[in-house]
Amino acid sequence: MIIIFAKPGCGKCEAAKAKLELLELEFEVKTLADYTKFHDGWQSDGSVEVLAAWSFFNDMPLLKIDDAFYSYAGAIKKLKGK
Repeated sequence: MIIIFAKPGCGKCEAAKAKLELLELEFEVKTLADYTKFHDGWQSDGSVEVLAAWSFFNDMPLLKIDDAFYSYAGAIKKLKGK
Protein backbone atom coordinates (compact mmCIF):
# COMPACT_ATOMS: atom_id res chain seq x y z
CA MET A 1 0.00 0.00 0.00
CA ILE A 2 1.19 3.50 -0.83
CA ILE A 3 0.13 6.55 1.16
CA ILE A 4 1.00 10.11 0.16
CA PHE A 5 1.03 12.57 3.05
CA ALA A 6 0.45 15.86 1.25
CA LYS A 7 -0.27 19.53 1.80
CA PRO A 8 -3.07 21.31 -0.08
CA GLY A 9 -1.70 23.33 -2.99
CA CYS A 10 1.66 21.53 -3.00
CA GLY A 11 2.99 21.21 -6.56
CA LYS A 12 5.36 18.36 -5.68
CA CYS A 13 2.47 16.51 -4.04
CA GLU A 14 0.42 16.84 -7.22
CA ALA A 15 3.42 15.65 -9.26
CA ALA A 16 3.75 12.59 -7.00
CA LYS A 17 0.07 11.72 -7.48
CA ALA A 18 0.42 12.11 -11.26
CA LYS A 19 3.55 9.93 -11.32
CA LEU A 20 1.88 7.15 -9.33
CA GLU A 21 -1.13 7.31 -11.65
CA LEU A 22 1.21 7.11 -14.64
CA LEU A 23 2.84 4.04 -13.10
CA GLU A 24 -0.69 2.65 -12.59
CA LEU A 25 -0.13 2.21 -8.85
CA GLU A 26 -2.91 2.43 -6.31
CA PHE A 27 -2.41 4.97 -3.55
CA GLU A 28 -4.21 6.87 -0.83
CA VAL A 29 -3.76 10.56 -0.11
CA LYS A 30 -3.83 11.90 3.45
CA THR A 31 -3.38 15.46 4.64
CA LEU A 32 -0.03 15.82 6.42
CA ALA A 33 -1.37 18.38 8.91
CA ASP A 34 -3.84 15.80 10.24
CA TYR A 35 -0.86 13.79 11.48
CA THR A 36 1.62 16.48 12.50
CA LYS A 37 -0.58 18.60 14.76
CA PHE A 38 -1.44 17.56 18.31
CA HIS A 39 -4.92 16.01 18.49
CA ASP A 40 -6.87 13.40 20.40
CA GLY A 41 -5.74 9.97 19.34
CA TRP A 42 -2.29 11.06 18.14
CA GLN A 43 -0.67 8.16 19.96
CA SER A 44 -2.78 5.50 18.30
CA ASP A 45 -3.37 6.77 14.73
CA GLY A 46 0.23 6.64 13.49
CA SER A 47 0.91 10.34 14.00
CA VAL A 48 4.08 9.66 15.97
CA GLU A 49 5.56 7.70 13.03
CA VAL A 50 4.48 10.32 10.48
CA LEU A 51 5.86 13.20 12.55
CA ALA A 52 9.19 11.41 13.04
CA ALA A 53 9.48 10.70 9.30
CA TRP A 54 8.46 14.27 8.41
CA SER A 55 11.10 15.62 10.82
CA PHE A 56 13.73 13.38 9.23
CA PHE A 57 12.96 14.08 5.55
CA ASN A 58 11.56 17.61 5.94
CA ASP A 59 10.47 17.60 2.30
CA MET A 60 7.16 17.27 0.51
CA PRO A 61 5.51 14.96 -0.15
CA LEU A 62 6.12 12.27 2.41
CA LEU A 63 5.29 8.78 1.12
CA LYS A 64 4.73 5.58 3.02
CA ILE A 65 5.23 2.39 1.04
CA ASP A 66 4.21 -0.71 2.94
CA ASP A 67 5.67 0.11 6.37
CA ALA A 68 8.53 2.45 5.42
CA PHE A 69 8.62 6.20 4.83
CA TYR A 70 10.35 7.89 1.88
CA SER A 71 10.93 11.28 0.39
CA TYR A 72 9.42 11.69 -3.08
CA ALA A 73 12.75 10.97 -4.80
CA GLY A 74 13.42 7.96 -2.58
CA ALA A 75 9.93 6.60 -3.18
CA ILE A 76 10.29 6.82 -6.96
CA LYS A 77 13.63 4.99 -6.80
CA LYS A 78 12.06 2.26 -4.65
CA LEU A 79 9.02 1.92 -6.91
CA LYS A 80 11.06 1.75 -10.11
CA GLY A 81 13.13 -1.00 -8.51
CA LYS A 82 10.02 -3.14 -7.95
